[in-house]
Amino acid sequence: MKVTIPKITDQELAGLLKSSGMTEDEVKAFLKRCENNCCCAEKVRILRKTRKSLLDSIHEKQAVLDKLDNLIWCTEHGGMS
Repeated sequence: MKVTIPKITDQELAGLLKSSGMTEDEVKAFLKRCENNCCCAEKVRILRKTRKSLLDSIHEKQAVLDKLDNLIWCTEHGGMS
């Protein structure tokens, strides 16, 4: 299987895609697109969608982290009983 990203193996690409939140089936479908030299625009669309989903998840976690930091600050400074 030929990957169009220089210096990354299929295994590394699959690991990256899984880490980014893609399901096993989505990873397999993406790798198949790479193998079939599918339209670059379609692959970019899929990658951008995955990136957006990952970034949304990061922002959700950041909001929780901010609330926890505020709770810690309030607790340390007598703002909470």
